[in-house]
Amino acid sequence: MPNFEQNPNNKKWSVRFRAIIDGVEKQKRLSGFKTKKEANLAYLEFQSENNKKIKKEASSKEPREMLFKTLAEGYLQNLKTRVKESSYLTQQSKLNKHLIPCFGEKKIKEITPLAVLEWQQGIEQYAYRHKKSLRTLLSSIYRFGERYYDIQNIMVKVEPLRNTEPPKEMDYWTLEEFKLFIDACEEEDIKLLFKFLYITGCRKGECQAVTWRDIDFKNATVRINKNITRKTEEGLYKVVSPKNLTSNRTIDLPEGFCKELERHRAANLDEFVFGGIRPIPDKTIERGLKKYAEKAGIKTIRVHDLRHSCASLLISQGISIVAVSKRLGHKDVEQTLNTYAHLMPKEADKIVEILENI
Repeated sequence: MPNFEQNPNNKKWSVRFRAIIDGVEKQKRLSGFKTKKEANLAYLEFQSENNKKIKKEASSKEPREMLFKTLAEGYLQNLKTRVKESSYLTQQSKLNKHLIPCFGEKKIKEITPLAVLEWQQGIEQYAYRHKKSLRTLLSSIYRFGERYYDIQNIMVKVEPLRNTEPPKEMDYWTLEEFKLFIDACEEEDIKLLFKFLYITGCRKGECQAVTWRDIDFKNATVRINKNITRKTEEGLYKVVSPKNLTSNRTIDLPEGFCKELERHRAANLDEFVFGGIRPIPDKTIERGLKKYAEKAGIKTIRVHDLRHSCASLLISQGISIVAVSKRLGHKDVEQTLNTYAHLMPKEADKIVEILENI
């Protein structure tokens, strides 16, 4: 993503960005523009010409003679136009760390199913979820090559990874544990933040992105319509759209908690509820969670586990899985069931009791 700057001395604009040049990702700078608009046009023109050059270099060779890193660069350029910046940067990082060192300088024709199998065996030390994401990325690159360069997708010949890890138990706090935690919190703003996470079931980035304008004190609701990401080439954070369409939602708040928030309302409604002119940093949240969990004498959980805690509380109180799904902003009820079905009360006896009366 481009980063625009204006020289305070000559008032000229420049633009910095990363681009694939001669097969290597490099930092590029274009400067000397009278306006930001001119700088942006120059950036777009450079990217357009550079993409044409990459495609021309790739298509000028017999596909199997292409280096893996050239194919991967084409995949990344295509991916960049279709996903959020944070998703693109995550995939770029995985590619540079795990795939390019192994396959980057090899020609496509030199990479065999056996070579991929050996690569898979070489990443055994990682957790299954991470290994699966790496294999999925490699498969996506080959599908891109199959679609646009008629390259054989050798991934279909490589046996899939097996998950030999025991199922992980979900970590969460009971209502009693959460009350102990809140009672231990000494900082009022931190206490409100953790209450917000527990009560709403929001994701951490959604909570960080909430501004005072998003809270309707009259109707005791909060509007969730944005997210904070730290995976960006533009500064420390970026406000982006939520994870999926159903993540855009309005959540009811308890009136008592709403009044607590109102007492701490900022004069500037554009400010973030938790943090002020900038969203509260991740480290501040994580340190607070660990500090007050230890003080309360309860187990330490992750920030995301407060979301699980909210869901487990609602399910234990008999709230329908549909209502829980809507509050959490899941893409569908199936996602909620897959995550929390084991927490739902066993109703076999109730079923038999009903059928006995037929």
